[in-house]
Amino acid sequence: MADVERLTKVRDTLPPRLNAGILLGDGGFCVLGWMMVIAGFHEITFYSSSIAIFHPQRGGSVVDVIAGEYGLDRDDVIRLGRVNDDTPDADRRDAVRAMLDELIGAA
Repeated sequence: MADVERLTKVRDTLPPRLNAGILLGDGGFCVLGWMMVIAGFHEITFYSSSIAIFHPQRGGSVVDVIAGEYGLDRDDVIRLGRVNDDTPDADRRDAVRAMLDELIGAA
């Protein structure tokens, strides 16, 4: 079951700008990177990778780690990442927020 409290915190604290295609880059976070921070991961665990979390106990594929941390289906995490990456910069935050609302509502 989805962790509604955590998803709500992600939605309510989204940074003003989201990157596309990278968990954490010089311009900030993508939504999956932001979700990792809200879940308590230090930025160093995913700074140099766009696909993996480097943590001895909780690491692995970013999709699998987020699915486990948030109680989401893997397909929903992939879809959320695609919404983030496929939406133009100016509309990205609103599109991601709408998808998070959808996930919260479905929980």
